[in-house]
Amino acid sequence: MHIIFIFGGLEIIRLGEMRPQNRFLRALRTFYPVIFILYGWDELNDMVRMFFGSFWMTDILIDLDEKIFGVHPTVWMQQYYSPWLDELMSFLYSGYYLMIPLATLPLYLRGKHKETMAVFSIGTLAYFANFALFYIMPSVCPRSIPLMDSLHSVDYTGYLFASLIRFLQQGGSVLGGCFPSSHVTASFVWAFATWRYNRKLGYLLLPLAFGVAISAVYLRYHHAVDPLSGLVLAIIVYFVAIAILRKRRELD
Repeated sequence: MHIIFIFGGLEIIRLGEMRPQNRFLRALRTFYPVIFILYGWDELNDMVRMFFGSFWMTDILIDLDEKIFGVHPTVWMQQYYSPWLDELMSFLYSGYYLMIPLATLPLYLRGKHKETMAVFSIGTLAYFANFALFYIMPSVCPRSIPLMDSLHSVDYTGYLFASLIRFLQQGGSVLGGCFPSSHVTASFVWAFATWRYNRKLGYLLLPLAFGVAISAVYLRYHHAVDPLSGLVLAIIVYFVAIAILRKRRELD
């Protein structure tokens, strides 16, 4: 299956470059990274422990949280749980799923195909940088740690968006892909790229990225150091990607 995806991706690029006037091929050439990102994410469940056979980074993350903040942040935040705040945090966390369409579709629909592909190049590098780190430093979220879970007397409630997040987490979460937070890395990278090409929309996505980071801890889907490291990785990846694109003359 991996070989099929690799050669399939190369063929999509080849056909897209050969027939740039074909609207279907141009769209496929531009948006195919989404398929690879989703496939790479899904494969993590079976492969993330291939090198170490355990989630060895988890205990380190718990210790780092306590040493940096003096408490377990996810446990400390439960005192503020209330249906409406839980719903707000769930809404912010769900904003992650809007990042790719908001960062790419407005550019593409305005005919800025080169810029759209540049944004996808930046975002794809961010995801695969995260995936590589998951293999090196596999870890699980606080919800998957019996000791941490036992420290919680309540769970978040909320309404529509809270139910949506629970549904998405049950079907799409990855055990072992916790540090750095790929949700946060990707959110900030999409926001940075949008800021570069669409400043007005960037004003929306940057605060939303911070909302994703805060809500990830509030809802117990990440240790506090996960989004912090995700932000650092996002900054590094963004500037590395810009340098690569400039060297390849794919960026003005």
